[in-house]
Amino acid sequence: MIITLVFSCLLLGCGKNESENEPENNSEIPVIPNYRIDDDLYPKNAKLKHVSTVESVKSEKTGFITSVYEYDDLGRISKVSYPMYEDGTPMCENGTIIGLLSYDIYVYNDKNQLEKIMNYHYNIYEGFINLSTYIYSYDKYGNKLKEVIVYPRALPSRTDSTLYYYDSNCLKRADEYYEGYHGNEIWTSKLITYIEYECDNQGKLVMETYYPAENNSLFSLSSQFTEDNKPKPYRTIVHNYQDGLNVKTEIDKIREIRRYYDKNDNLIYLESKELSIYSSMMSYVSMYEY
Repeated sequence: MIITLVFSCLLLGCGKNESENEPENNSEIPVIPNYRIDDDLYPKNAKLKHVSTVESVKSEKTGFITSVYEYDDLGRISKVSYPMYEDGTPMCENGTIIGLLSYDIYVYNDKNQLEKIMNYHYNIYEGFINLSTYIYSYDKYGNKLKEVIVYPRALPSRTDSTLYYYDSNCLKRADEYYEGYHGNEIWTSKLITYIEYECDNQGKLVMETYYPAENNSLFSLSSQFTEDNKPKPYRTIVHNYQDGLNVKTEIDKIREIRRYYDKNDNLIYLESKELSIYSSMMSYVSMYEY
């Protein structure tokens, strides 16, 4: 899930390991010499205003705005809106975007933790309808333990769930379940994918490896298993860091994501390149403005 790719590192909260005498991890090798934007464009910990698609990492003007961020009185994200375009420009009134394809509402618990994200899509007949709601729960250390995706309009009813497991506050594994009737009268929960994570000696996530849960034609292909029915990884994601910042992500060696920051560590550009000539996916560059 793309949304999983963009928010996972923000929500999972991998903590630090206690070990200090381990050798330096190779996730901090200089993979991008020019990952810094020369200027301190924004103050430290600036609030993201919007994200737009631009031509290159040298672009300075706002491109096609893809998401707009709003905040509550405590400075937390409260709403993310996805604009609707008409004749190549966002639908605006007095400089305010009024035409939306969808928007997300963020809700927090009394511990200041993200409790749920409610996603609303525009429907020409009914207006905005709640198509999915993400619900989160945490352990006493603030690590995310469970994510449940509820689909209020789904027929028959179904949900998706993910359980997270940690070792010394470092994320180690996630189990993804498909839950529903599966054509039966009894509601069942079926493990479809599990993900193994690796952290460096600073507690930063450096690798994600995805495996099919079992050889079931409904959820996986036989080619994802060895002859003795052991799962083979079907996706590997590798993260690289410099100065504590995630500057490069490789997905199965067919997509490379590079990130560029200003001098105050604010993300300014995200460049996603498709490396396979056979892929239908597009390369793109996103610019972040605060």
